[in-house]
Amino acid sequence: MKKIIYKFLDNYLGDEVVCIKGKPREKYNTYDIISKKNKSLILYFNIFNSSGGILIFRGSKLTNMVSTFFLMNPDDVSRIIRDWFGDKHNIKKMGDLMRFVN
Repeated sequence: MKKIIYKFLDNYLGDEVVCIKGKPREKYNTYDIISKKNKSLILYFNIFNSSGGILIFRGSKLTNMVSTFFLMNPDDVSRIIRDWFGDKHNIKKMGDLMRFVN
């Protein structure tokens, strides 16, 4: 099933993404990773100002759509989307997300 979902994501989201910085917060900055092809939110993450730690969140609309389409648990789909994104953009650890931050 993972290969089928990967193929679906390749076709639906494409290869290119944009990183958009959200409104700065006191303790962290938020960044959205969005597909250039169809403007879908893939994931977003917070970078904490004091520690530089990163917290990643799934794009719930994309996760819910894929989980409904493939009749799978949203948590399982979220892991597949995370793995697909990491494989496509050679992300091995959370700090690798920093390359998307301008």
